[in-house]
Amino acid sequence: MLAVYPACFYKEKTGGYSVIFPDLNHLATCGDTLEEAFAMAVDCLAGYLYNSRQMGESVPAPSALGRIDPDAEYDEYEEVFINLVTVAVAEYAKQHFEKAVKKTLT
Repeated sequence: MLAVYPACFYKEKTGGYSVIFPDLNHLATCGDTLEEAFAMAVDCLAGYLYNSRQMGESVPAPSALGRIDPDAEYDEYEEVFINLVTVAVAEYAKQHFEKAVKKTLT
């Protein structure tokens, strides 16, 4: 199942990017480049949703892009844009969170 949530991408005045998911308790991550920020946003979203499901917690539905106010989240930035971040949580979890660890005991 594909999860889709809006995120605010802030270009910092000092360089790098901060990413905030307003619908998910202001969940945040960052990256030194835009590409890294997008990768970190996918990882952050997948981890949050995977952990919430494991704990049996409900997650709020995503808001429409037009209902997101980036200035309500953060005001120390050079530029901002809102983008949808998507991830197939089950597939991402299999590749990143549920790896088997082989242990050899003697």
